[in-house]
Amino acid sequence: MKALGKFLTIMVLLSFLAACSAPATSAPETAPVATDAPVVTQAPELTAAEQWAQANGVGPYQPETDDWAAIEAAAKKEGKVTVYANSGGVEDLQEAWTALYPDIVLDAADTDGIDTKMQAEQESGNVVGDIWFNSDGHILFGKFVPNQWMWWYVPRDVSIPELTADYPFAIARHSVDVIGYNNKIYPDGCPITNIWQVTEEKYTGKFFMEDPVANVSQMAKLATIVQFSDEMATAYKDLYGKEWTEDELAQPDASGLKVENAGYLWIKKLAYNSPVSLDDGDMVDAAFAGLDLPEGEEPGFGWTGYSSYKDTLKGELNMAPCFGLKPAVGVFKTSFLGIANNAPHPNAAKLFIKFALSEAGYEPWNKIGTYPAVVGLPTHEDNLSLEEIMPHVWEMNPIFDWENVSKVRDFWAASLLTAE
Repeated sequence: MKALGKFLTIMVLLSFLAACSAPATSAPETAPVATDAPVVTQAPELTAAEQWAQANGVGPYQPETDDWAAIEAAAKKEGKVTVYANSGGVEDLQEAWTALYPDIVLDAADTDGIDTKMQAEQESGNVVGDIWFNSDGHILFGKFVPNQWMWWYVPRDVSIPELTADYPFAIARHSVDVIGYNNKIYPDGCPITNIWQVTEEKYTGKFFMEDPVANVSQMAKLATIVQFSDEMATAYKDLYGKEWTEDELAQPDASGLKVENAGYLWIKKLAYNSPVSLDDGDMVDAAFAGLDLPEGEEPGFGWTGYSSYKDTLKGELNMAPCFGLKPAVGVFKTSFLGIANNAPHPNAAKLFIKFALSEAGYEPWNKIGTYPAVVGLPTHEDNLSLEEIMPHVWEMNPIFDWENVSKVRDFWAASLLTAE
C-alpha cells in the first residue's frame, strides 16, 4: 500500500509538470463588446426661481457687464420700484431719486416686519416689494437665500471689498449699536467699565433696550453676546476675580434651564435684573438720556444706536457711548440690499441698488455711527475711523445669529419667567 501511494504521488507530479510545459495559447485579439450606453451628464434642471433669476440677470446669472441704457429703458416701462427698508432715511431719498429718474416712481418707506411681509408675499405668489433694504442678515442668509426668495445684484463698477461667494449681497452701509450712558449726569465719563456691571443690583430696572421678543434685530444682538462668550468669560473673571461658572445663576434653576456659557449667563443675569423693553429706539434714548430726566436719580444705560450721539451734539439728548467698556461697547451691523424673487419691477430694482450705492443714495445715512461699505463714499467728519471703532465692537455674524437666535430667544423668555 505504501508503494502504491508513492506511485500515485509520482504520477500526479508528472502530470502537473507536463501541463506546465505545454505552450500557452494567446487570447483572440478582439475588442470587448460594450454592454452599457455612454454616460451623458445633464445639467440640473433650473427651479422656477432660478429660471426667473436667469431671465432677469440677477444672482449668479448677472451678466459680466451692466447695460445701463437698456436697464433704464426697461425700468421706465415698469414705471415704479417698491422698497422695504428698516430705516426712515429711505424716505429722504425721494428728491434725489426723482431728479435722476422722473419717470420711475419710488415707493419707499420705513417698514416694520420686513421679513414677515416679504415671506408672506413669496409664499402667496403676490409679490409687491422689489427691494430688501434691511440689516437682518441672519434672516436673509438663513431663510430667504435657501428658499430662493431673494437674489443679489451688485453693479459691476461698484467696489465693495467685503463681498464673498458666501456673502454676495450688496452692502449699503454699516452701523454701530452701543451701550450708552447719560453724559449730563455723568460728565466725567461712563460710570461703568465692564458690561457685567449692568446686571448688578445697583442698576436693577435701569437697562433700556428695544424689546428683543418683538424686534428680531435686538434678539440677534443678544445672539452676538453668546457668539463672543469667551470674551464675556474673561471680562467676568477680570471684574469678579472668579470663573463665570462659580456665579450663583450659572447653575441650573428649578426649571432645569441650563447656562451653557458666559454669554448665556449675561443674558440670564440681565433678565433677572428687570431690564426695560421698549417699542423703539427713540423711547430707549428718552428713558436714560432724555433732557427732562431728574438729576438726582440714576439714569441707567441704553442699548442704542451710536447715531443718536448726533442729537447730543445738537443739544437734544444727553447720550454718549461707553467707549472703553470691556469686553465691548456694542455691535457692528450690516445693511444689505437684495431683489425679491419674482419682483414686479426688476430693472427698476437694479437702478435703485445702483442709486443706493452712490453718494446721493448714501447721503441720508452719512452721519455719526454709520459707515459706507462702497469704496470712495464719504464718511462723516465726526465719526471715529473704522480703525478706531472696530476694537470696541463685535461684528455680527449672520450665519451664527441665524443658527442660534431661536435658542437665544427661548432662553431669554425662560429667564424672564424664572426671574419673576
